[in-house]
Amino acid sequence: MTPERVINTAIIGYGNSGRRLHTPLIESLNGFNLCAIATRKTSKPNSMPSHCRHYSVDQLMTEPDISLVIIATPNDSHYALAKQALLANKNVVVEKPIALESSQARELVELAKQKNLVLATFHNRLWDCDFLAIKALVKNKKLGEIHSYAARVDRFWPEVIDNWRNNNEYGGATWELAPNLIMQSLQLFGLPDSVFADISTQRSAADAPDNFYIRLNYNHKLCVELRSSSLVKHSGPRFVIHGDKGSYIKQGTDPQHHQLKIGVAPDSKKFGEEAIDDWGSIYNAENDRDEETLSPSPKGNYLAFYNKLHSAITAQGPSPVDNDSSVEVVKIIEAAFLSSKKRKVIPLLVAAKI
Repeated sequence: MTPERVINTAIIGYGNSGRRLHTPLIESLNGFNLCAIATRKTSKPNSMPSHCRHYSVDQLMTEPDISLVIIATPNDSHYALAKQALLANKNVVVEKPIALESSQARELVELAKQKNLVLATFHNRLWDCDFLAIKALVKNKKLGEIHSYAARVDRFWPEVIDNWRNNNEYGGATWELAPNLIMQSLQLFGLPDSVFADISTQRSAADAPDNFYIRLNYNHKLCVELRSSSLVKHSGPRFVIHGDKGSYIKQGTDPQHHQLKIGVAPDSKKFGEEAIDDWGSIYNAENDRDEETLSPSPKGNYLAFYNKLHSAITAQGPSPVDNDSSVEVVKIIEAAFLSSKKRKVIPLLVAAKI
């Protein structure tokens, strides 16, 4: 990227997301200058870049030279901090979900429009290597018309960590992991007609839901199934997709999170490159026999989010993530909780009125 302008940037929250994800991405791009970090700690964390100033949230909001604020805090603070930043005339990146209520999410989107500011939810999983591969498969009709799409993210966390993720009101696997899976589905297939879900807590010591099954229905022509559990030691395929011309099976996960955790630079040649053992397989019927074809994924590219963000801020380009879709993600999660509670399919139009 050859930027026309360097964007002075601040991060609110310096846990795993702020420290291990946003910081290395921002620091590897010339178009951004990470100059400030706000945390709840009264002293400057040792892991903070030496060139960054350490502020309270209120101090950061009053700094006129900061034009972008990245919110990497627990879910329950996303709405309030994003609203505060927009009112302070800052462009905003907020971790998913954008808010915990669809009305709050819509309010943020409208506020950003009114103030002519860029607001983007950090749905980085849209640039996972496997999702990029699937997006191409769906676009080029390699599998024909898709009738079944299943995606899952499982973990084996038998011990419950007592932090914000275990809060029943705003934590748990549904609010943490479902936004990624739902946003990917929206990108591929658009808005579903209805939602059915089963959301539960499997670990006896857990307060927040740690298991979900969400089914998105599309006029009986397509069924999208999204799953997660915190008690799966060995998960099955990450993606299973069936069309009328073939199937796609995908193991493994995108490597970018792990690479950032172990210190691989986002601008290195190996960043985002998937191991051969994790390549997906395409199965189709040609010449009256089933054939398996290994299908390599393109490189994952989380940097694309920030490259697109830079263009949106400096050149009025499109936001890296559609805000209407970010709102729809929250609406679908609301409908999923309602479905699980009432044990029934929830039409999305009905969910919007409740």
